Parts: sequence; structure tokens; C-alpha cells
Amino acid sequence: MSVLFTEKLTGKHIGVFFGTFAPAHLGHYQNIIQAKRETDGCLVIVSGYPGDRGDLIGLSLQKRFRYMRELFAEEENVYVVCLDETNIARYPDGWTDWLVQAQNLIAQTCAHPEKKISWYVGETEYANELTKRTKDEVRFLDRTDLPISATEIRKQPLAHWNYITRPFRRHFSTNILVMGSASNGKTTLVRDLARSFGAPFTLEYARQYEEESNIRDEELRAHDFHYLASGMFESNRKTIQSAANNGLFFADTDVMVTKVYTEHYLDKEHYDILTPTYDLLIQRQKWDLILVIPPFSPYVNDGTRDMGYSDIESRWRMHMRFVEEVKNNGLEDKMHIVYGDYRTQKPGYDEFGFYSRYEECRKIIKKYIKENQNVDLV
Repeated sequence: MSVLFTEKLTGKHIGVFFGTFAPAHLGHYQNIIQAKRETDGCLVIVSGYPGDRGDLIGLSLQKRFRYMRELFAEEENVYVVCLDETNIARYPDGWTDWLVQAQNLIAQTCAHPEKKISWYVGETEYANELTKRTKDEVRFLDRTDLPISATEIRKQPLAHWNYITRPFRRHFSTNILVMGSASNGKTTLVRDLARSFGAPFTLEYARQYEEESNIRDEELRAHDFHYLASGMFESNRKTIQSAANNGLFFADTDVMVTKVYTEHYLDKEHYDILTPTYDLLIQRQKWDLILVIPPFSPYVNDGTRDMGYSDIESRWRMHMRFVEEVKNNGLEDKMHIVYGDYRTQKPGYDEFGFYSRYEECRKIIKKYIKENQNVDLV
């Protein structure tokens, strides 16, 4: 059960642990648990400013604060607060002002009038400054049992995935979207790619929705498309944040795809009503790679697809509309159109390029991880 704090820490002896947490890793977690168990409760101070090392990689102070709150949602004796250093001189010159703000937070959140404060720190310079500037106990932490740093994680999150605490993993997950027009093999491709890397994946929510509702593509109405977009977004979000995510995640379709199909099937009035919702969800998505699959394979009637758009010209128009939508959202640098080299294969083998595109996708993914994290995927 989650605990929403409305009360202060009431214990007589309070441990204080502070940091940037960009990200919070198991070393931090271990230190906070030590502070909590050795005292009557632990106050965690998430500290930072615009442009700090977390903010530079998209982990703003507010985001880190919220993730830390989430990490300790079930802890009754851990309370997380935020210290904004915007108007404080940068380390090491801002100790006096920083400490005033920290002590104000301690006073606001720790209720006992005669409380004892113990600072838990792992840096020698922090210990020296706190010893010099306060009368509080300073506990120096042994970090040799978990030799990991946030700097190492920022450089190679996949290599240090198991050290990243759960709420922060969503930020470092490499999310790979596979998109394309209907009946081009992308669902099977997503399954094959994900399983080859031991990664979780989601399938197109529209298929599930249509099967459960017993309707076809051309029978979808405005409220259906709203459900499709929100359902696809939520399916991807939950899988990214699940324990199954080992640093790579694959998706068959996203809200951009739903938006294109909405434009295709609905009139302008209904499309314009839904567009703001779509655009908000698209902004909240995070894609590191977008693999667009052209319509080379035959169009198969699976019982739900609209056969009125099965001709090759219609399929290529839809393909180009997907490419346009990716560009409209400023994601062109993430996009790879995967043609494959099946035309060079031995006659009678891989006629429609399914295997060649699978191999090309794997090469793209492995190259991306190597260039960005210096990690060699199998």
C-alpha cells in the first residue's frame, strides 16, 4: 500500500541523506535503508538546479524528486523533499546557503522538538564540511559493497541496468518502435526482434480492441479511436515500466500510427477534436529508434482489416503518411526505413524480404547501442 505523507517524521532521531540522484541507484537505496534502520526515520533531500548533470540528460529536478517519491511510496519512515539550488552558488561555493535551506527542510518535516540529526554521507568533502558547519553527527558510509556511480550509469545504462532503481529505469530504457501499413509483417517482426534480444514487447492494441468489440477497421468511430490511442499508450507505458524491461523495449504501433489512421477514417471535424489528445500523448512518448517497414508483402485479409485499401498504391500512400507524421513530430533523426536486401537472395528464399528486414533491424539496433552506450549486444 502506498503512503501519502501528510504528517511529519515524528521520531527523536532522524537520518538525513542528500544527493542529485541522476539517477538513483542501488548504492543510494542501500544507504537510505541503512539510515532508516539505524534511526527513527530518514529524510531524503533531492537537490539540483536547471542545467545540472541530471537536467542535461532530461532528468529535471522535479522529475527526480517525483521518481524518488515513487521509489519510497511504501516506506512510512522515509520522507522525500526537494531542494532547489537555482539561487545558490554552485558547488563548492554555496555550502552556507545550501545548508540553511536544508536545515529549514529538516525543521519543516521533522516534528520532535529535541530531535537528533545524523547526516549520512559517502563523500569525504561533504563529511568535512558538515562536521565543520554543524553540531550534528556525521556518519560516513562504506560504499565498497556496491561500487557503482550515477556517472557510470549515465554513460552505459544497459551495462549497469540492474543497479538502476525501478522508477528511474523508464528514463534509460531504449524504446524501439516498429511501424508500417497493415499486413507487412511488422507484428511478427516485433516478436522476433524482442525475443532475439530477450526484451519485452507490446502488440498493436487496435487488433485486441477490434477482436474484443467484434468490429472491423471501417466500422470504427471517433470514440473508438480515442480508446485505441489511450489504450496503445497505456500498454506501452506499463510494459516500459514493468520488471520485465531489461533496458530494451519493442512496440508494434504507437499513438502516431493511431493518429494517421484516424485522419484516414474520420471526417475533419472529428479528427480535429481528437488531435490535441493525440499530440499530448505523442509528446509523452519516448522513442530512441523508429523502424518503418515498407509494404512489400501481400495484403492478407485477417477478418478485421479494411480490404478497400489493400491495393499497393493505397498502402504506399499510408506508408508515406507515417513517414510524414514522424517528421512532423521532430523524430526524423530516430527513423530508419527498413527495405532489406531480399532482392539479392537466392531465388525461392525470403521472397518478400521478411528475414532480410529482420537482419537489417538487428544491425541498426546493435549499431545504435554500440555508438550511444559502447555496449555490444549479442
